Amino acid sequence: MAKKIIIQIISVVVLFVNLSYGRKNMKVPEDVVQEICASTNDPTFCFKAIKSDPRTAGENLTGLAGICIDLAGGAAKKAEKLAATLIKTTTDPQLKEKYRACSKNFAAARGRMGEAAKGLAAGNGKAVAESGLDGLNESEDCRDEFEAPPKDPSELPGLVGKLITLCGAVFFVAQYV
Repeated sequence: MAKKIIIQIISVVVLFVNLSYGRKNMKVPEDVVQEICASTNDPTFCFKAIKSDPRTAGENLTGLAGICIDLAGGAAKKAEKLAATLIKTTTDPQLKEKYRACSKNFAAARGRMGEAAKGLAAGNGKAVAESGLDGLNESEDCRDEFEAPPKDPSELPGLVGKLITLCGAVFFVAQYV
C-alpha cells in the first residue's frame, strides 16, 4: 500500500513538472501576450511592440522574456542617446539638468536589462522580475523629473512612457518564466 502511494505521489509530481515545463516551452499564445501587456501602463503599445518583433511568432515564454528584455534595453539605449543630444543642444539650464538626470536613469535601466538577460540565461525568473522592476523604477524617476516646469518640448517623454511599458513587460513576463 505504501509503495502504491509513493508511486502515485511521484506520478503527480512528474505530471506537474511536465505541465510546467511544457507551458514554458510551447509557443506563446496571443492571449498570454495580451495578459502580460494588460498589466503595463500602455497595453496597446506593449502588445504592438512585442507582436511586431518577428521572433515572437515562434517563441516560448523564455524566448518571449528575452524579446521583452531586448525591446526594453533598446528603448533605454534610444532614450539615453536622445538625452545626450538634448543635453548638448538645449539652452534651458533646468531642462539640461533634467536631461542629465534622465540620462543616468536610462543608463541604469539599460544596465538592469543586461542583468535581466543574465538572470534569464541562468533560469532565474526572480532576477528577471527584479531587474524589470528596477528598470521600470529608473524610468519612472525620469518621468518624475518632468512633473515640474519647464515642460519638455522634445519626444523624450514619449520614449520614457514606452520604456516604462517595456520594463513593465519584462517584470510581468518574468512571472511566467
